[in-house]
Amino acid sequence: MLQVDNQSFLDNNIYLVTSGGARIRLGTATGNSSTTMRIPATYVFGGTELRFLADPIGSQRTPISQSITVFPGDNVKLIIPPA
Repeated sequence: MLQVDNQSFLDNNIYLVTSGGARIRLGTATGNSSTTMRIPATYVFGGTELRFLADPIGSQRTPISQSITVFPGDNVKLIIPPA
């Protein structure tokens, strides 16, 4: 599972970025709230390195997280700071 703590006023579309560079949309994190999203099991096997991209709706910036190793059953927290 991915818990997104969106501290920004803007809603953000959240994407999983695979090691091959593909973007898989996980959902939308509403501004100033926490949202839980499921990471598809097909992308987590053994120790898998993943990155997440937050695409703010109505903004030009698209920050991407550092790589993190995720194992099946892990809970990952992504914090989007205020802009």
